[in-house]
Amino acid sequence: MPSTRPNILLIVIDCLRADRTFDPDRTAQTPGLQALAEQGTLFTHLITANSMTIPCMTTMFSGMYPAHHGVRAMVGARVSDNVPLLAELLREHGYHTYAEATGPLSEFYRLNRGFDHYEFRDGVKSAMLGEWGDRLIERFRSGQYAEPWFTYLHLWGVHRPRQVLPEFDKPEYGRTQYDRAISSYDSRLRELFAAIDFENTVVLLTGDHGEKIPENNLENQVEFFKKSLSGANKGTGRWARARRKAIASMRATWFKTSRLLYRVGAVDSPLATVTGHGYHVYDSLVRVPLVVAGGPAPTARRVDDQVRQIDIMPTILDLAGLADSIPATADGRSLLPMMRGETLPILPALIETCQNSREASSFYGVRQGGYKYAYDAVDPNVPQELYDLTADPEETRNLAQAQPQKAIEMRQVIEALFAQAEAGAVDMSDEMSELEMAGLADHLRKLGYVE
Repeated sequence: MPSTRPNILLIVIDCLRADRTFDPDRTAQTPGLQALAEQGTLFTHLITANSMTIPCMTTMFSGMYPAHHGVRAMVGARVSDNVPLLAELLREHGYHTYAEATGPLSEFYRLNRGFDHYEFRDGVKSAMLGEWGDRLIERFRSGQYAEPWFTYLHLWGVHRPRQVLPEFDKPEYGRTQYDRAISSYDSRLRELFAAIDFENTVVLLTGDHGEKIPENNLENQVEFFKKSLSGANKGTGRWARARRKAIASMRATWFKTSRLLYRVGAVDSPLATVTGHGYHVYDSLVRVPLVVAGGPAPTARRVDDQVRQIDIMPTILDLAGLADSIPATADGRSLLPMMRGETLPILPALIETCQNSREASSFYGVRQGGYKYAYDAVDPNVPQELYDLTADPEETRNLAQAQPQKAIEMRQVIEALFAQAEAGAVDMSDEMSELEMAGLADHLRKLGYVE
């Protein structure tokens, strides 16, 4: 007897930017993702809660801002057992739950809660573009998941080191390696989509956060320099530790120098030579796509209004017919009314950074009413930034000095949102054993997150 609830596939592509995937001026070739969007709803402006994976995925599974669930860094914090998570709620209502996780998403963070099967793999050695992807597609094609199922699939190949199929490593598939990686994954995802029964399956595709990629010669040189240092993250001896400390010091100096160059007017951005993610709230780092297609999801709709990462969990529960099960702890709301063409108020999106992998950052941002504002709540020497996103979508003209009243208003929005969210903040560092912390640090060190 077929299930009365739809199957749900949540695909998260690490570092996936909305502009490089769906904007008209993209250079990546994405016919598979375009076809998915045409048969469902494309949200072009989903704003993430952070610009680093662990805080973002905790938000996606809880519907809570990082300041609320307490996971605001990559090391030393993990979600409280008292916070209801998406897979737990779905399993309670009869779903069989599966996860194919990678990157930093080891079981240390307890985001495996609620999954019947939580498979953690090396995203480079077991890539979607290789044999592992063949086996995954075959599992969907042959119906190996018990219905109704919820499957979370985390893909790593757009993240550094970029994974590009040889036949896609050409200018016609993207101006940069980042764009060519998107083209490569689009090709592979088309094979996956062909193995899925969209009549009884809702597919959601999004990014955990975005990525600043090299856009000029200077940034390309910086990227090359960072790659040359990556080997120094390996090893546990005294000299290896010394190298890592030296690299950390060099990166911190580079970061401070970039801000100084900006302050004296030498560059257009305080992070002009910084690539990667985690350190700021620019749209390249926090604006990701969300596509929802199949099953009961409405079709052929494009939503350009701002929505938020905290809205994903309530939306999935609503699509599963479980709107009454959206927990009171969730800060987000279901987007299903917008998918049906109804109008909802456009709410501000609070954003945090993860500048230090071991501690919560004090650099915050908010996106509201066509403006973006960011500031450091602790260090007044860090320049505050204000951008008119309608007139300046690339965020190149800082209006903080020209429009001080607007900056004040936006800061007050951030303070009010934090006041609402911080009541549930959880510091989980004392719950990890020394052995767990050592294992986690070693895992993140190999991925380049910590020194």
